[in-house]
Order: sequence, then C-alpha cells, then structure tokens
Amino acid sequence: MSSLKRRIAAGIGSTAIVVAGVVTLAPAASAAPSAPAACSTSNAVSKKTAHNGSMYIELRYSTSSRCAWGRISSSNVGNKVWVDRSSNGGSTWTGPMGMTTQQSGSDTHTPAFDDAGYVMRACGFNGTTVCTGWY
Repeated sequence: MSSLKRRIAAGIGSTAIVVAGVVTLAPAASAAPSAPAACSTSNAVSKKTAHNGSMYIELRYSTSSRCAWGRISSSNVGNKVWVDRSSNGGSTWTGPMGMTTQQSGSDTHTPAFDDAGYVMRACGFNGTTVCTGWY
C-alpha cells in the first residue's frame, strides 16, 4: 500500500485512475492558452455608421487592440445599443452582444469585443432597430 501512496504522491498534478486495483497516472491537462490582451478603446475609428431617426449609430474599432464596440449618440434615455459578431460574413451571427441601455445624457456605448477572425456590426434601438453594415 505504501507503494501506491508513493505513486499517487509522485503524480501530484496528474490524475490517478484506479481500476481493479491498478493505478494509472495520466498527465495533468495542459494549461489553457493565454487569453488575448484585453480590449482597448485607444486609437479608435468609426468603421461603419447608420442613423435611426436622429440617433447616430457607430461601429467603433481600435486599430491597436483589434476590438470593436457599438456607440449611439444624439440619443435619448432608454435607447439601446449592441453589437453582432459573425464568422461567416454576416450570414449568421452571435448577438445581441453587450446590449447597453442609455441611462442618462445623449450617448452610450457597449463593451469592446475581440473581432479577430470576425465581422461585426452595431445596432441601435429607439422604437425600431437599425444596424450598421458589417465590418
């Protein structure tokens, strides 16, 4: 039995599987790949725009972090903005992502999302929904 305890102790960071009295040590799972750097809103440019009445909708993009987010301006409290993200050019998409309701003032924005390998668009709602084109 002490041999079994030594084998298990030697396998710290491993998984010990006991089947019919036989101990098998499997290596621990590799660490997950490191997450990409956090999104930054520096070096931002407007890549796509749309209007919904007087509300201005922008898809903003950071050239330094490759992240995008939606922003609405000339807008009213209660209006909403979100982004959609697609891996196939907009045929299908994930969204709404980061839906944000304007709480005060005349503008608001969504969180920034990594867009590497995707196209994105921003959408705004003020009674009707309007989206920018895909970028």
